[in-house]
Amino acid sequence: MDATKNALAPIEFILSVAIALMVFFNLLAIPFALFGNGSYFDLGEPSVCLHAPQSAVGEITGHGGINSEHLDVRHGVSTVAANYTLCDGNPSPWQHLCSALTMAPTFFFALGFLTLAWLLTRTARRRGLFSPHVALGVGRLGRYVLLGAITVSLVQAWASSRLLATMRDGASVWDSLSFVHLSWAVLFAGFGLLTIGRVMAQSVRMQREIDATV
Repeated sequence: MDATKNALAPIEFILSVAIALMVFFNLLAIPFALFGNGSYFDLGEPSVCLHAPQSAVGEITGHGGINSEHLDVRHGVSTVAANYTLCDGNPSPWQHLCSALTMAPTFFFALGFLTLAWLLTRTARRRGLFSPHVALGVGRLGRYVLLGAITVSLVQAWASSRLLATMRDGASVWDSLSFVHLSWAVLFAGFGLLTIGRVMAQSVRMQREIDATV
C-alpha cells in the first residue's frame, strides 16, 4: 500500500522544484523591475516590441520595408516576410500593459497547471492512486487545460491587437483573429486528461460494485 501511494513521488518532487523556481522568479523579478534594474513581463523595458503576422500588419513596401538586395537569395527568387517586429521606443503605460498581457498569461497558465498537478499527486499519495478523488482531480485538470488554453489565447490575441493599434494606422478589432494561436498538442492533452478522468471514475465505480458483491 505504501509503495502504491509513493509511486508518484518522483514527479511530485519535480513539480515542487518547478513551482518553487517559477515563484522565485516572480519574487526576484518584481523588486528589480520596480527599482529600474530589470523588467517584469516587459514592464520596465525602455521600449515595447510586438511580433505581428503579415495578415495583421499588411504588406510592407517602400521606406522601412525589406530590401531584397541585402538578402542572400538567388536571382529570380522572391521573398515574403510572414512576420514583422514593430517596436516603439517611447511606449506609454497602456502599451506596457498590453505588452505584459501578451506574455504573462502563458506563464501563469503554466504555473497553475503545475500547481494543480502537484496537488493531484498529493491527493494520490493520501487517498490512493485509484480513488474517486484522483479521478475527479484528473478531470478537473483536463478542464483547466482546455479552458485555460483557450482563455490565454484569447487574452493574448486581444492584447496584441490593442498594442498593434497603438503602432499602426487603420487597425481593426478583427486583427485579433490574426494573433489567435491554439496548440493542438495542448488541446489533445486536455481532452486526454478528461477521458482518463472519466475512465478512472468508471473503474473505481466498477471496483466498488465488485467489492460489494464479494
